[in-house]
Amino acid sequence: MDVLVTGAGGRIGSNLTRLLLAQGHTVRAFGLPGDPGLARAGEAGAEVHDGDLEVPADLPPAVEGVDAVCHLAAALTTHDVPDDRFVDVNLRGTFNILEAVRQHAPKVQRFVYVSSDAVYLSLDENSTEGESGGERAGVIDETTPQRPGTVYGATKVGAELLCRSYWRTYGIPYSVMRPTATAAPAEFISPSSVFGRRWFVAAALAWYESRPALSEEERTILASLREIGDPENTLYLPTGPDGLAGTVTYGDSRDAAAGLRAMIDAEAAVGEAFNIGPAAPCSERDFAEHLAARLGLRLTGIRLPRPRRQWRVSSDKARRVLGYRPEHDPLGMIDEAVAQRSVTERRPM
Repeated sequence: MDVLVTGAGGRIGSNLTRLLLAQGHTVRAFGLPGDPGLARAGEAGAEVHDGDLEVPADLPPAVEGVDAVCHLAAALTTHDVPDDRFVDVNLRGTFNILEAVRQHAPKVQRFVYVSSDAVYLSLDENSTEGESGGERAGVIDETTPQRPGTVYGATKVGAELLCRSYWRTYGIPYSVMRPTATAAPAEFISPSSVFGRRWFVAAALAWYESRPALSEEERTILASLREIGDPENTLYLPTGPDGLAGTVTYGDSRDAAAGLRAMIDAEAAVGEAFNIGPAAPCSERDFAEHLAARLGLRLTGIRLPRPRRQWRVSSDKARRVLGYRPEHDPLGMIDEAVAQRSVTERRPM
């Protein structure tokens, strides 16, 4: 099978590329010029096509005659891009690649679009939206109404609808993956990572102080962070006014790649969306306490005026239909990262 992977240099894309190559498939890796992850995909054996989703002329060489497309390339919230970039890349870019597939890959067997759990979630922590879709309160499944609270989430909903329209109008079989926040284990213990600023006080201070504008809640967090002594050796845990922390649904990029790989083949996946998350969620308190214990750091709480969300994202449909079996959970990912760092530190120079 000849598979095009857009965003092949990213967390999930790089793992998917290695997985497909190990199974004997041909992989075309598409990404922006100069992306070091794209270069690594080439070193692993992928056929590299660099280009820009926003430039339609860049797409035909990568798309020509492929059997399947896994479309991961996107503008992400973690990259601090303005809202218009989400529209340009996530909506227009998805339209461009669907058009290229329609014109240059007439025998394509599957178009898998990587969306996000942000299609469900409102910014309002007090909102009950997203908690009424399943049979169980506080569980988000694929029946949960799509009510995004960000432009990013709205563009993901729009791109999903574009995929559906190209299936109905042009016969391009599609599936949608909605991953939870996805990481490589090492990112959890690195203050400089996009996950670091969520837990490490010094990293959070630097990030909030660099922002041109902050919401009322962000100003509250920043003021609390500034009162913490020894920020370099301290983690923080946001809680609601009741002292309760929220829920962590971080997924592992290897599990996400495996779930995406299953969508390429499964006939039952056509026209369907699947939440893809970790083997087990955990509370933010358990995550922060485990991270602090493993790194030998202090943990302090920050009490916010609004309650923290107590929902979790269910992958039950993916388990049932795709045979999805995630192997990693957030606490185990921390353990793996710490163990790997210890091995690296002991390695002779």
